[in-house]
Amino acid sequence: MAPYPKELRVRVVAAVAEGRFSIPAIARLFQVGVTFIKKMLTLHRAGEPLDPRHGGGPIPVLQEKETTLLRQELQARPDATLAELQQVLAATCQARVSLATISRRLQVLHLPRKKKALSPVSATKRLARSSGNS
Repeated sequence: MAPYPKELRVRVVAAVAEGRFSIPAIARLFQVGVTFIKKMLTLHRAGEPLDPRHGGGPIPVLQEKETTLLRQELQARPDATLAELQQVLAATCQARVSLATISRRLQVLHLPRKKKALSPVSATKRLARSSGNS
């Protein structure tokens, strides 16, 4: 469920401050819970903003700054590997993230990803391929 918008939060606090209705009556009027109203009043009295907070789960490591850097790096070097992107993030933003985190962010952004560097085929593999075809 999405958090209640700030406008509703402000209106609820204003209705309580007006004092014409009880908290349960205001809860019915705005179709919110009594506990929600009490939380908003606590925040208001403490002088804290009534803005909705970040909903459950950890805050993502890759914020807008890191995402912009990933986009720029991939525009400059489209063949960059995940490990290279990881090094750029660590050097530029001091963000320590796993290769999986970078890969998931690139998928969300619909950006190309490269998992590993190209390396020449070893001589052993070449011999095995050529002898198997004969």
